[in-house]
Amino acid sequence: MNLAPLDKKRWRDLWRLRGQVLAIALVIASGIATMVMSVATVESLQTTTDAYYNRFQFADVFADLTRAPNQLGKKIAQIEGVNNVQTRIMKVATVDIPDFNEPVLAQLLSLPVEQKPILNRLSIRKGDWFSHANADEVIISEPFADAHKLSVGDTVSVIMRGNKRELTIVAIALCPEFIYALGPGALLPDDLRFGIFWVPEEVISAAYDLREAFNNVTLSLSYNSNLEQVLFELDALLEPYGGTNAYDRADQLSNWFVTNEIEQQKTMATILPTIFIVVAVFLSNMVLGRLITTERTEIGLLKAFGYSNTEIALHYVKFV
Repeated sequence: MNLAPLDKKRWRDLWRLRGQVLAIALVIASGIATMVMSVATVESLQTTTDAYYNRFQFADVFADLTRAPNQLGKKIAQIEGVNNVQTRIMKVATVDIPDFNEPVLAQLLSLPVEQKPILNRLSIRKGDWFSHANADEVIISEPFADAHKLSVGDTVSVIMRGNKRELTIVAIALCPEFIYALGPGALLPDDLRFGIFWVPEEVISAAYDLREAFNNVTLSLSYNSNLEQVLFELDALLEPYGGTNAYDRADQLSNWFVTNEIEQQKTMATILPTIFIVVAVFLSNMVLGRLITTERTEIGLLKAFGYSNTEIALHYVKFV
């Protein structure tokens, strides 16, 4: 089967239609580039998120309650499948920011002064850990500090249970638990009106009458633990102390936002390249249909010279 003349014809046709061919090629290239970029972004986000969570020991289970003695933490640690337990105090307080006339709220979380927490560790961006010399110290989240142009050494006024207290910023930090920080009732993060404040445990416990007690607990689980069983037993332990339903990492607010961002990127990696390819197929079909229509006479001549339908069809397939 001698296709050399058809090959020459195909190259002449491609050169004659080079503008349309180039346009279709660019559409296909755009689709492929979008797919590669989206897939690479998804893989990078997933890998970075997992590494960040593992490095700073992001907890697997979270639970809120009204008040429980610290001794209850030992019973929680005895639940099968629990690896680490971190009890803490969590409260929402009002913050007085100079030259900012709108209400500002802060999520206060207790931290031990002597040692760093086991779970949900902080990534200190500026400054250092609490000193033993001054109890009126605070570590604030970096997005909130950037929004209000706060730095290490500045002071912020926090109203705890009706009492105003001046706290000195000793560090600015990030935490895997608050990649997205949402205030009470908020639909989206607002760093101007809501921030995360980590304060010494003795300060927040004295302000809210929670000495030797806690109202929030986080857990890390072993690899082969039964999540549903852990949640059930944790709820049973916390129920007498005003505990609400415990939830796992998948339902944690910040992680939920992060996970959905990654899922949106996965959707883009599927939909956008598909749109480009469909457009390219439509354009290719239109160009090929027009070419065949205008070359009916040539096709007849090719058949007259002995070319079969298969050879002619293969010629146009190669053209595509």
